[in-house]
Amino acid sequence: MAVETYTVRDALVYRSHEYPHRWYDAFGPNVTKYITQFQSLPADDSTTDPTEFVNTVVEIGAGVSTAVLDDVSGGALTITTAGNENDGYSMQLGNANTGEWFDLSGACVAYFGVKFQINDVDQTDVFLGTAVTDTAILGGVTDSIGFRSVDESALLYFLTEKDSVEGTTAVATLSDAVDVTAEFNYDGTTVRSYINGVETSSTANSDATFPNDEYMRLSMEFLTGEAVANTCTIKWIRLILIR
Repeated sequence: MAVETYTVRDALVYRSHEYPHRWYDAFGPNVTKYITQFQSLPADDSTTDPTEFVNTVVEIGAGVSTAVLDDVSGGALTITTAGNENDGYSMQLGNANTGEWFDLSGACVAYFGVKFQINDVDQTDVFLGTAVTDTAILGGVTDSIGFRSVDESALLYFLTEKDSVEGTTAVATLSDAVDVTAEFNYDGTTVRSYINGVETSSTANSDATFPNDEYMRLSMEFLTGEAVANTCTIKWIRLILIR
């Protein structure tokens, strides 16, 4: 496995030689990005909530919902829900007033990738990707693009949504406590999803579900689907936009 470089829209991209869709980093005047392996994460001293994100915490049941760094080789963020159905944690990069910088209108290319695992895949809900600002992404938003799995099913879907019209494709069957790498890459005309390096779907930017008329922000949401505390561990996450 090797890393190679190529130039796109006056930016230098570092990508996988084996999986060219997989971007590791990008540099240039028109690059906007968020890249972390969760080796460190700024957090509030009293609540431990990550301060780089707007956090919506749901704790109706016993216990607390948290998003904290974990003791994992290479680093990880573990989201733990409280113990009532639909308890959980929602995170959107930025602050309460700003943070929507991911924009798929006009001439641009983009990459999103995340490596994660869930302890109980058919008793939880998860969304990982980008969405408009909202405190309950899994409850429905107007515009988003990313990966979603819902309670009572182990299927993972790739989702594109514009103006509340969504398109979904089942791209994987998740397994308990097994890492999965979910990615999408937009080349300026088509967005393609990948699971563990294999292409699983494609959507053209002319499709009615392609979200190209709203700014979005990096978003992560995880809820339990039962009266049990569950966990989602995120090993790394990358969002890169080049205009």
